[in-house]
Amino acid sequence: MKDLRIWSLLIFIFIIQYLLSDLLTIRYYQPDFIVIYILYFGLYYGPYYGVIAGFSIGLLVDLTPMASYFGISPLTYSLTGFLSGYLQNKYNRLSPFVFHSIWILIIGFHFMIFTYIRFQLLFEVDKLQFIFRWFASFIYTLFFLFVMQFFFPIKRIHNA
Repeated sequence: MKDLRIWSLLIFIFIIQYLLSDLLTIRYYQPDFIVIYILYFGLYYGPYYGVIAGFSIGLLVDLTPMASYFGISPLTYSLTGFLSGYLQNKYNRLSPFVFHSIWILIIGFHFMIFTYIRFQLLFEVDKLQFIFRWFASFIYTLFFLFVMQFFFPIKRIHNA
């Protein structure tokens, strides 16, 4: 029953992402609620289940009109789930600054890969504009992740 609740929450987050993506768009920047959930999922269940959840939801995202290139979402969500899964049980071993810096870097890495694959030509032509697009999408999602920290802090995950 617990597994059903977790996977139904993943589907619920997907539906929220699908419904709110147009509403929360600023120019062409959208927050990515799915990567936030994959980060929490990987921290809670570890790298193996983080990859499975990331790949599954990535395939689901790629089958909707939200996708830009087929295969980019499973790749980036799987990497995020894998990397965040390696932070499982590390909160007490690392200093809080290092722990939180690592998961922020994981989110930044996710958006770097996503932005690079999506805007390869822009990377070749105008690197400053490319960096701005990466940074804007990264910061926009990070804002929602920081707001979530008030309600569901990462340090309270019992396996973190």
